[in-house]
Amino acid sequence: MLAGAVLYGCATSPDPAVVCSAEWIAPRADEAVELIEDKLGDSLSAFADVGESRIRGRSPGPIELLRLSNAAKSLEQELKDGRGIRDLRTLATTCDDPELIRSEILSLLGRQQLPERITEFLAGTGILDRIIAVAEGLDAPASRG
Repeated sequence: MLAGAVLYGCATSPDPAVVCSAEWIAPRADEAVELIEDKLGDSLSAFADVGESRIRGRSPGPIELLRLSNAAKSLEQELKDGRGIRDLRTLATTCDDPELIRSEILSLLGRQQLPERITEFLAGTGILDRIIAVAEGLDAPASRG
């Protein structure tokens, strides 16, 4: 509740340059990511498990596919309208930092201690760009050429 009031205060501030220093943004972004992380622990674990199976050359079975489907739905819902993502969007808009959401989602994956090959799998399949596009509120992933 306090984070929302603080973010609301930032959103209504007439001079974002005054309140949007790195020292001010970092704890608020961390808190927003923690909210997302709390909701998505199981979903991220499912992606990691299936990604690890694929890397080892195994195709996921029906139970893994069902788990992955449910994880994807949870992830998409949380990144569309979850409390944490709304807070990140407010920070990104208020502080005119369009890369904030992308960097924080990548940070979230790093905090999950996913092996680099899992992140590469997510990036190579387009899943990572889709996750970030949903978090940014976009309908389709933007080219990051």
